[in-house]
Amino acid sequence: MKNRQMKDKTKMANENKKEQKNKLATKWLFTKNKSCSCTMPGVWRAVSFCDGCVVIFHSPLGCAHVATLMDLGAQYRIIGDHQNENIDAVPLLSSNLQEKDSIFGGVEKLRGCIAHVMKTWQPKCLIIATSCVAGVIGDDVEQEAEDAEAEYGIPVLCVPYGGFLGGEYSDGYFQTVRLIMDRFIQPQPKVPGRVLLFGDQMGPCGQYAREVKRLLAYFELDVKWQFPGYVPFAEWSELSTASLLIPLNYAGQTQGGLEKTAAAWAERFGTPSIRDVYPVGWQNTCTWLRKIAEFVKDEAKGETVIRQEEERLKEYVKTILPVTQNKKSVLGIGRGPRWYNPAETLNTMQRMQMELSAVILYDKLTDEERDAVIAAVEDWKKSAKLPDIPLIADGNYTDCLEQADVLLTTDELPDNPVKQFFIPMVPLAGTDGELIVMRTIYRLLCRYGNKGGIAYA
Repeated sequence: MKNRQMKDKTKMANENKKEQKNKLATKWLFTKNKSCSCTMPGVWRAVSFCDGCVVIFHSPLGCAHVATLMDLGAQYRIIGDHQNENIDAVPLLSSNLQEKDSIFGGVEKLRGCIAHVMKTWQPKCLIIATSCVAGVIGDDVEQEAEDAEAEYGIPVLCVPYGGFLGGEYSDGYFQTVRLIMDRFIQPQPKVPGRVLLFGDQMGPCGQYAREVKRLLAYFELDVKWQFPGYVPFAEWSELSTASLLIPLNYAGQTQGGLEKTAAAWAERFGTPSIRDVYPVGWQNTCTWLRKIAEFVKDEAKGETVIRQEEERLKEYVKTILPVTQNKKSVLGIGRGPRWYNPAETLNTMQRMQMELSAVILYDKLTDEERDAVIAAVEDWKKSAKLPDIPLIADGNYTDCLEQADVLLTTDELPDNPVKQFFIPMVPLAGTDGELIVMRTIYRLLCRYGNKGGIAYA
C-alpha cells in the first residue's frame, strides 16, 4: 500500500511539473486600476515647463528627488525617440522637512524656502504642493501661500493634497489645472486656426503631439500651445483665444481627469473641442481626421488627407511584405480593455499579411477583463471575415509559441525563446504611429536567427 501511494504521489508531482513547464510566465507590470502614486509629482508636471514659475514641495528632500527622477525618465524616452527636448524645466525645491519639524511644525522651513526662491529666481508665479508629512503635522500651507502672495506681490497657488493622503498623481495634476483655469483665464474672442493641445503625452517633443501637429497642418490649423505644463506663465491669459481644443487622450485612459477637465474648459471658455475620438490606431485616425474636416467645413479635404495617408502605409507595406507575408504570429494579451484595444494590433497584423495562428490570454487578467478581451477579439474576427482563430486561456501555450515566428505581446515573457514585440503601453498616434509599429516588427523578423529577442516601439 505504501509503495503504491508513493508511486501515485511521484506521478502527480511529475504531472504538476510538466504542467507548470508548459504554462507561460509573464513579467507583470501592473495589476491595479488606480496607480499608487503621489499628488506632488502631478502638481509639478502640470507646470514643470512653464517659464516664470517655481514649484516648492513642502516636504522632505526625497520627495523632490522622486519628481526629478520621473522627469529624467521622460527625457531618456525622448532621446530614445531621437528627439531633442528644447525647453528647460522650471526650478523645483523642497522645504526639506526633517524629523524635528514633524514635532514642532515646518512652517518656518517653508517661509525660509519661499524667501530663498524670491531672492534667487524672482518668479512670476509660485506653486506649493504639500507632502504626507505636512498633512499629518497640520501645517497651514494655504495661509502661508496667502501671506506670501501679499508680501511678495505675485500669485502663489497652493495644492494642499498632502502627498498620498489627498489622492494620486492625476488628482494633483488636474487640481493644479483647475486652479490655473480659475485664477488666470477668462473667455476671449477666438483666433481662427489657432489650436490648443490639452494634455501631456510626453510633451511637445512626444510622438503623439508631433503627429497631431503634422496632421492638423493639412487643414491649415496651427498648434499654438500645449497645456498644461508647456505654456509660459506670461501666456496663460491668452490660452482661451484658441479656436479649437484637442485633448491628447486615448481610449481607456481614465475619463475622470482629462476628459472631465477638457469638457469644463470647452464649456467655460466656449472653445470647440474634439474629444469623442482620438487618432490612435488607423481606423480611429481616419475618424478623427473626418472630425477635423467637419470642424473646418471641408469634408472633401478630409477624404483627400485620408487617401494620402493610406497611400503612405501601402507604399511602406510593399517594401516589407517579402519578410512579413505569411509569417506565423501569435497575439498575447495581459492588459484589460481599459489599457488596450486588441483590434488595433490585429488590424496591423492583417495589413502586414501575417498569419495569426492564435490569441493567448495571460492569467493576470481578471474574469471581467478576460470576457471583455474575448468579446473584442470575436468582434474583430467577424468584421474581418476571418476563419476561426484559436483562443487559448488555459495557460498551456508552449506548442503554440514554438511554431510561431513572432509573438506580439502586452507583457514580456522572460526566458522564452520566441521573438517578441512588446506592444506599447501608451498607444502611438496617427499614421506615423502605425508605421513605427510595422517597422519595429519588420526589423525584429529580420534579426539573425529564428528565435529570441524582444523589440520595443
